[in-house]
Amino acid sequence: MLTADTRADELLAKLGFSSWRPGQREAVEAALEGRDSLIVMPTGGGKSLCYQLPGLATEDLTIVVSPLIALINDQWQRLTAAGHPVAMISSGMSAEAARAALEQVRGGAARIVYCSPERFASTVFLDALAQRRIDLLAVDEAHCVSEWGHDFRPDYLRLPEIAERLGRPTVMACTATATKAVAAEIVSRFGLREPLQVRSGFDRPNLSFDVVPLEGKGSKARRLALLEAGLSDPANRPAIVYCGTRRDTDELAQHLRERGLRALAYHAGIETEDRSAAQARFMSGETEIVVATNAFGMGVDKADVRSVWHMTIPTSLEAYYQEAGRGGRDGLPARAVLLAMKADLGRLVRFNEQRSGDPELAIARERGWRDYRTIKSFVYSERCRRRSVLDHFGDREAGRPLDRCCDFCNPVEWLPDPETIAVRPPRRAKAAAAPPVDLSEADAPLFEQLKAWRLKAAEGKPAYTVAHNTTLTAIAASRPVDERSLAAIRGVGPSFIAKHGTDVLEIVAGTGSIAAPEC
Repeated sequence: MLTADTRADELLAKLGFSSWRPGQREAVEAALEGRDSLIVMPTGGGKSLCYQLPGLATEDLTIVVSPLIALINDQWQRLTAAGHPVAMISSGMSAEAARAALEQVRGGAARIVYCSPERFASTVFLDALAQRRIDLLAVDEAHCVSEWGHDFRPDYLRLPEIAERLGRPTVMACTATATKAVAAEIVSRFGLREPLQVRSGFDRPNLSFDVVPLEGKGSKARRLALLEAGLSDPANRPAIVYCGTRRDTDELAQHLRERGLRALAYHAGIETEDRSAAQARFMSGETEIVVATNAFGMGVDKADVRSVWHMTIPTSLEAYYQEAGRGGRDGLPARAVLLAMKADLGRLVRFNEQRSGDPELAIARERGWRDYRTIKSFVYSERCRRRSVLDHFGDREAGRPLDRCCDFCNPVEWLPDPETIAVRPPRRAKAAAAPPVDLSEADAPLFEQLKAWRLKAAEGKPAYTVAHNTTLTAIAASRPVDERSLAAIRGVGPSFIAKHGTDVLEIVAGTGSIAAPEC
């Protein structure tokens, strides 16, 4: 008879992995032996493997609960593409797809089912689960059950009761951001029985951290200029940019596109179908930059994200580190940059003050002030950023950066000096915008040539991903003679110049062909 460790090694090989990350083997063996566990690993540390391997090991059903629909979808796609028996039930699915998934669960075809915590309110879903023997309930983002966590969700409080209703299977609680106090509350809330506790360490050696405090007149424009300067470097793409509001997200994504960067917005206010399309384009590399609300949380497991940017101060250090940890999941160097405006602190103060009149929000308010003090200290501290994070999570191990550590330990000229960076003139409001360029009869043929070039340059993608009509109109009307005059045209940014500048200038000069440029 195979022992748990032998079975674990065989399962690891079956999924195509050759070695374990710290803590993974112990977590898998505990699940195979029917032992509860609390798995605390940093974002990108390999938590998902801890429940996927035992979930595929038997004919019984493993339920994976996560609030991140994008993450559920991503893991489901990867496993099903590899031929594994996995189902997913989430909001936004068609009725036909939901029925098919329920039948997989009900009939035994699925060994793992992914769902959100809200799904347990469905009697149809519960009835389907009742047809199966459930051997593992894996709760991802388990810190959401804690009222002292940074992302408390009331629906998580019902999960311990759901576990009992399901026959109390083995429970695996997973999180990336639990302090010791939050971890203790997770154990208590779920009633974990003599759980194995795995804390693999919070350090992400391949991540470097930069915090740029900005204040005073013009700080908003300097912040935007710093972001543009960073994203114009191909070494910092693919990238995720976190904003504070949906409106900021939409406006920033549009602004980056006008600068020639391939950027899309991603937030909960976008239609599910469009959001899924945006995720697919980012995962495939068609889009290099996703601008997202930090409140929504992407949950996209893209391995090669080279930089993560925060355009506003996050509500807590836990939220910041979780989001920053979406960079460099492939183990290669990546960077996290926080562009911190002092005005953001006022926004966090107002959030807490709005809770002051409701006694039921006393715990949330107290947590909010604690988080405020912690993130403020992190931003304005004159000590190692990595050490600050590790200390917050109670990790006493020395940080071991693979390359750079942070702006405090390894100052570098990468980002320009925020006080001296050249700031582009602010965009005029629509009411004061210049009227659209009218093409003369003589310029119309050049405009058509540029449209034909754009169609081929897009290589099957939407034409606007290369340039908008307004940009081509301006090029045809102004007929730039060099890169400097081309760059002065609205909608032409560093990326456009690098990829298409030579071809466009040749077409304008009448010496270029309409062939698509090489990527």
